[in-house]
Amino acid sequence: MAFACEGAEWYTISMTPTSDKKAQRTAMVPVTTMEELSILSEEERADLVASLKAAEARIAAGEYVKHDPATFVDRLMKTRASAIRSKKA
Repeated sequence: MAFACEGAEWYTISMTPTSDKKAQRTAMVPVTTMEELSILSEEERADLVASLKAAEARIAAGEYVKHDPATFVDRLMKTRASAIRSKKA
């Protein structure tokens, strides 16, 4: 199929409508577009990697809480409020 727009031809292929597919779950979260980060030292990097591996091991062992969209925003806002309070202290 071809479309013409201001003298140029645009070709498209037949696309599958997304309405037939199962909708992917999403969540709205606050996002910052630009953040300045410190460069990790080798020791900090090793600690981070060890922490991530430990978290992956806990998940593999079934030690996690399944995402619950109904309570996600409340938990996120409580965590944020707690972080703000601890910064002020």
